[in-house]
Parts: sequence; C-alpha cells; structure tokens
Amino acid sequence: MRSLEDAARIIEKELPGTLAVNVVGGYAFSNVPYAGVALSIITEGDPQAAQAALRDLAGIAWDLREGGIPRQHDLDEVVRNFKFDRRARPKGPVLLVEPADNIGGGAPGDGTDVMRALLKYDIEGAGVAIADAESVAALQDVPIGGKITLPIGGKGSPLDPGPVTLEVELVSRSDGVFELEDKNSHLVGSLGKIIRMGPSAVVKHRGLTILLTSKKLPPFDLGQWRSQGINPEELSMIGIKAAVGHRVAYGKIASGEFTVNTSGPCTSDITRLPYTKLRRPIFPLDRLEV
Repeated sequence: MRSLEDAARIIEKELPGTLAVNVVGGYAFSNVPYAGVALSIITEGDPQAAQAALRDLAGIAWDLREGGIPRQHDLDEVVRNFKFDRRARPKGPVLLVEPADNIGGGAPGDGTDVMRALLKYDIEGAGVAIADAESVAALQDVPIGGKITLPIGGKGSPLDPGPVTLEVELVSRSDGVFELEDKNSHLVGSLGKIIRMGPSAVVKHRGLTILLTSKKLPPFDLGQWRSQGINPEELSMIGIKAAVGHRVAYGKIASGEFTVNTSGPCTSDITRLPYTKLRRPIFPLDRLEV
C-alpha cells in the first residue's frame, strides 16, 4: 500500500490535469463479485494518459502481490519440531498465535486446531484457553478431581473441524472474575479493570491444561491464567487466540512465538474461506500469470 500510495502522489504531482488518484485496498473477506484492490483517477487532462497511469499502478500492485499475503508457520510442523527437538530449550513458553481465531477480531475463541496439534504430539505442560460455556456448565456438578467426557470447543464457527471429545479431570472452578495485572491494557477501555469471564473451569487431559471460560476474552493479560491458579511462565506452549495485541503481556515471558495457520473466521489464509459470489479467477485464490 505504501508503494502504491507513493506512486499515486507522484502521478498527482507530475501528470498534467490530475486532480486525485485513489488507491482502494479492498476488503479480502468480502463475499462480493468485485473485491480486491481498486484504482481510480480524477483528471481534467488527457484520458489516455490517465489510463496509462492507472495501468502503471496496477502493474505495481501485481508485482508486489505476494507481499500482501501474511507469512504463517505450519502448525503441525512447529509443534512436531518442539516435541522432537532434544536441544535445551530456553526458559519460558512458546506461543502458538492463531489470528484465524482472533477474539479481538470477532472470532468465537473456541477454535480447536491448536488444541488438536498439542494433543497429537502429547506436548507436556501446554495450555490453551477455550471459550465454551456448554462445557463449563457440564462441569458444575463434577467434584474437583473428578473426570468427565466433554466435547470441547469447535462450536462457534462452521470453519472449525468441530468439538474435540476428551476425558478430562476437573482441576478447579471459579466465577471467572479477576483484576487486570496491566492497568494500561487497552482492555481497560472496553471492559474495565475488573474482568468477568463468566463461570470458568480448569481441566486437564494428559499433559494439556485447558482453561474453559463462559465468555471469550482477548488474551491480553496474564492475570487470566494466574487468577485460575496457573502460572503461564511455567507452561511449555500456549495457544494464543489473537494477532498482535497479546505481545505486550506475553512477550515478557515467551521464549518463542509462531504465527500459525489455522481455520477460523479471521484467517489470514483466505484460500480457506468459502467464497460463493467472488469473480474468478482472482489472486491469491487462483495462481495467475499475466
């Protein structure tokens, strides 16, 4: 966008008769026929020269098209490497950041891909937070230390593979109320200093700790874990349902961070989305050459 905007300003300055050049970035999640980058020029000058200028801008957009695709790691590969890399690991958890289930972006916060990967490789000491009021309610009559089989997560988006049914041990229950550790967090502006996640529960399945909340909460404060009796510094890997807002809190304790490609409504990999109205072919859903 910076390259296109810089080129647009040059056209406005140097092409006679040009009043304005507009660069419209488009909205990649729009399921409409004409989505994507658009360019327009308002001119009192030579229309053919204006058309040529627009073609030049389009050429810049095309040449830089790969730069518009966020780079993400393969989730399975990251977790597998963590499992089998025998070298000494630095102190602190490795973050598995999944923008596809970005709670701050409106996602349901109950995506199961990261949980599935941690279970697949049986990562000891890992933790995930899942917004799942149904599972919390099902635990209300279970005694601490008791076990129950639950379908966890995967209920909020048709893009997710669906719930993961696990036998879990109930570790603790709470009302989900806690005070933010970071009073400068931008959660203060929207939720206040006292956070209410609704009735919550901590369960374990083998080496995985699962924090179940009735309300979704952007992972912007470590108090979310500590209030439930969990020290996040001691977790080996943590699933993070955010994009960038988590870094103020979690950057202080993390030994590594990987933005991973998962399913969900806020996915950066738009090839995962079920477009029905979009004109085709179009990049990056289709690999085109011009």
